[in-house]
Amino acid sequence: MKSKKHERLAYRLSDIIIRLNAGERLDIFELADTYKVSTRTLKRDFQDRLTVLDFRESGPQFYLLNPKSIGYLNVDDIKRFANFASVQELLPQIDRQFFHQHLNQSILVKGYDYEDIQERRQDFEAINKAIRGCHYIEFDYYKISDSPTYNRRKKYRLAPYHLLNKNGIWYVVGQTHDRTKTFCFTQISNLQVNTETFECYEDIKKEIVTTDSLFFGNQIKEIVVQVNAKVAGYFERRDLLPNQNLIRRLENGDLLLACKDVHPKEVIPIVQYWIPHIRVISPNTLNKDLEATITKYLMEI
Repeated sequence: MKSKKHERLAYRLSDIIIRLNAGERLDIFELADTYKVSTRTLKRDFQDRLTVLDFRESGPQFYLLNPKSIGYLNVDDIKRFANFASVQELLPQIDRQFFHQHLNQSILVKGYDYEDIQERRQDFEAINKAIRGCHYIEFDYYKISDSPTYNRRKKYRLAPYHLLNKNGIWYVVGQTHDRTKTFCFTQISNLQVNTETFECYEDIKKEIVTTDSLFFGNQIKEIVVQVNAKVAGYFERRDLLPNQNLIRRLENGDLLLACKDVHPKEVIPIVQYWIPHIRVISPNTLNKDLEATITKYLMEI
């Protein structure tokens, strides 16, 4: 229920920002009628959630951006900003602080739930500063293993590009040995920020920002799934699969969807959740692995 509430809020804020960014002068009474909310709610939007925007008029009735700020935001900026604004009340203080660093390009949010990292505030701030200054970081990383006796701790030197929150978990994404890798923030220890700097490449930044995947360099080019018409509406309203793209709608109402450049671990759990209304079409090896997993499960219950 909370997730739906914050999705509606994010949609409203996105729409408001898009209209402001286009140069519209917004009337709070007209907005109340459009979004079916009270003027009190809208005032909270402008005075609390959108306070960092550069307003020329800021109420009580009309809202308008300064001319120099009109057209400044692109689609990705608006989406990122609206997501932050819609959930800031849920965030620990450390995350609200970073939200108020308007449209901070080093921090990405993809989701509506957040882990509390207040105790790691210094490390979080240090990494964020290293990203902005293009400084290498070094740290010990403990990779969780199925075997409690197997120590998977390893030292890394990383060129950090982004702090990413995916489904409530904070990750550090960067380059090490010319490969883009993702590290769970809470599994990082003994952090050190080097004075040495690295060259930040725009194509790498773009790849990290635009993909829903956390597995860089180990993705499958394309996974195709068929979604039953009975649940197709859920997948049409918003992307439930990572890097979801519509191939076509079949005559019976089913959807053929493609997930491009993703790891099977990011797709298969979602497919399992929606069984029997969804199935893997290709690659066939992935479908056979899924069938084997289901068969084994049924034999053991």
